[in-house]
This record gives sequence, C-alpha cells and structure tokens, in this order.
Amino acid sequence: MLPEVPFQGFWYFVAAIVAMFAWRIWGERVKEALRRFDQRRRDADLQAYYDRMNPNAHFRHSVDQIGEKTPAVEPRTDGSAAWNGEVYATREDAEAARWRHIVREARTFYIDLDRSFGNRIKAPDAAQRVDDGN
Repeated sequence: MLPEVPFQGFWYFVAAIVAMFAWRIWGERVKEALRRFDQRRRDADLQAYYDRMNPNAHFRHSVDQIGEKTPAVEPRTDGSAAWNGEVYATREDAEAARWRHIVREARTFYIDLDRSFGNRIKAPDAAQRVDDGN
C-alpha cells in the first residue's frame, strides 16, 4: 500500500522529478531521434514537390518500388557477396547485378503496360536493351 502523502499533489511532484531525471539521461537521444524523423519528413516533402513538377517521376517511383521488393546484397566473411543465390567476387559486382535486375524488371513492367493498353512500343528491341551496358 502507498504511504500517506505529505501534501496534495505529491505524486505529481514525484512524477515531475522522475521525468526530469529521465530527460537528463535520455533527452539527447530523444532529441536526435526527433531531428532525424523531421529531416526524413522534410526530405520526403521536398521529393514530393519535385515529383509534382516532373512528368517522368513515375519512372523513379517504379524503380523505387521494385528496389524495395528486391532482396538486398548479403556480404560474406571471405570478402565476396551473395545476391539471389549467386556468389560474386565483390560487393560492387553483386550490387551491379541487383541493379541490372531492377532495371530489367522496370522495363518489363512498362513494356507490359504498353501492351496491355494497346500502345505501340517505340523500340522493337526494347526488351533486349537491358544488356546493352546502360
């Protein structure tokens, strides 16, 4: 059972003291987390502003969506890297293979989109241009 309180509002006073100690201990971490959150929000707002002015922003959105769904490169202990079940000599090689996959999937998406709406594809070899080094 709680002891008898010496004055009215004693427990509010104790809670305020505990909050001051907690802020002294964890305040900087909380402020830094809030700063990072606010910076990410401002960056997202700025990107949305740029996207409203860019008629081709949907390409970036498509690539971002495919990139989020594509598994990440996993570093290995011997200095090599693995991606999608294959082992590459360096992490850069694995990242390049991942990027080629993302671009290939995005191009396939837009080719299928053109075909589904009956639009004519401008380049006859659009599906093969993934491997041309671009």
